[in-house]
Amino acid sequence: MLRALILLLSALGPHASTAQTFPVNRCINMGAALEAPIEGDWGYVIQRRHIDRIAQAGFDTIRLPVKFSAHFENGQFDPDFLARVDEVMGWTQDADLNVILVLHHYWDLMDTGSDAHKANLIAMWQVLGQHYTDAPQSVLFELLNEPEGNLTTADAVALYTTILSDLRPAHPTRWIIMGGDQWNNIDSLADLPDPGPFDMHTFHFYEPWQFTHQGAPHVEADLPRSGWGSDADRADLAQRFAHAKAQNRPLFLGEFGVYDAAPRPDHIRWLRAVRQQAEDHGIPWCHWGFTQGGQAGFQAFDVDRDDWRADVLDALMGE
Repeated sequence: MLRALILLLSALGPHASTAQTFPVNRCINMGAALEAPIEGDWGYVIQRRHIDRIAQAGFDTIRLPVKFSAHFENGQFDPDFLARVDEVMGWTQDADLNVILVLHHYWDLMDTGSDAHKANLIAMWQVLGQHYTDAPQSVLFELLNEPEGNLTTADAVALYTTILSDLRPAHPTRWIIMGGDQWNNIDSLADLPDPGPFDMHTFHFYEPWQFTHQGAPHVEADLPRSGWGSDADRADLAQRFAHAKAQNRPLFLGEFGVYDAAPRPDHIRWLRAVRQQAEDHGIPWCHWGFTQGGQAGFQAFDVDRDDWRADVLDALMGE
């Protein structure tokens, strides 16, 4: 029956997936935990009560970045690590949230672009695809976070094609998310092939970079303090989202956010404006991120106070 559905959708054309209902609308990234080499290394361990708080706030989805490559050897994952991922995913399902499982921070692949690491990515998804064969449709796959460096969009597309051929027989109607190079840049969308049924293309948005990343310790350049919110800033933002929408493909804004060092009023102004642009263009979105364990960063929830940052939450969920 499912195979017949896929064949029917394929016959309807390359954009048939746009007629399907992508389950994500308002999403938050749960980073700084399983995306670290070891959960807790970056100051945060995921708590079940935090997932409940996300659901109560009105989000419908968690994007779960996971550094799978740090726990994969000889064709298999460390069983304790995979059990932990399963536990967190189970909590999201108990909270009636979708969860996007993202293969995150595969830096060795980005740095080298080597055939060995490409084969490793394919192998990891073969194991994950089998492991989650019976997972509910509220579980979505994102094949690779932010191709960059020595992994071009063409390289990524070749990998996606192989991985999809492995996954689709067992996951014919599961949403699978893919993006282009330059850290899922908007401009890379044009180099992705037409999506098949239940394929979703993603982009990330942190423009202007000198505003959103000022003061961030992982940025090599010492960015000058800057603000955001002029008429020219807003016009540029609108133009960028119009450009994304003009790609005429199903789109998901997988990341956007501002580092805490930015001037606070402008930080909140930018968040609200980006969120509204996405919604005005019919693009589901996912804020980066939930928390960073009380450390400075991109965060909506303060774990030290055990509460949301009210201005961030209002920018994301308010009128």
